[in-house]
Amino acid sequence: MTLNEAPDATDKPKKSLGEAIKAFLAADRTPMWFSTVLLLLGALGTYFLAPRVNAQFEEQKIKSDFVIRNYGDLRMKMEDFQGLYVTTAQKLAAGEDIRADVGKLQELTARISAQNLALLPMFSTEAGPKAASQLNAALNGMLQVLFANAGKKIETEAQVAAYNAEVQEATKKMVVPLLELYVRIGDVGRLRPIEKDRELPRD
Repeated sequence: MTLNEAPDATDKPKKSLGEAIKAFLAADRTPMWFSTVLLLLGALGTYFLAPRVNAQFEEQKIKSDFVIRNYGDLRMKMEDFQGLYVTTAQKLAAGEDIRADVGKLQELTARISAQNLALLPMFSTEAGPKAASQLNAALNGMLQVLFANAGKKIETEAQVAAYNAEVQEATKKMVVPLLELYVRIGDVGRLRPIEKDRELPRD
């Protein structure tokens, strides 16, 4: 290069991509184009992503409210039914009048059945409706034990043992579908409940 030749600007060493990014981040001012891109991305998130996230949040809230309300209602009805059933079964064995108690049990059974029917649209698998149907059948089976023994004398040791066995067997048939229904209700709210036949770890 002679003294009269000016240095060519293109002869300057080019910066690598990493150096360019480092210089951009270290700069005192943000270029206009970068600010514009950020604003566009924010607008896209507001108009497209936010409604979808809100919709998913609302859907999950509805399901959570469904689980809390129905689990609590079903638990209270079943507690009332089981407590009254034990008392009624004892009265029958003692020869007492149980007609009023049986009427209350029938009313509770009808209310539980109606609630189970309302649950059906929320289940996404057949396990929920199946458990609800089996629970209704088990409750009716428990009532049938009372009807079958009404008016009978339950006095001897053998009669008492046979009667108690019937009551216990009918009650046992109610436990499994009830637990299954509780689990399936929990599934609706994505609570990841423990399956009824799973063994819990020891301490």
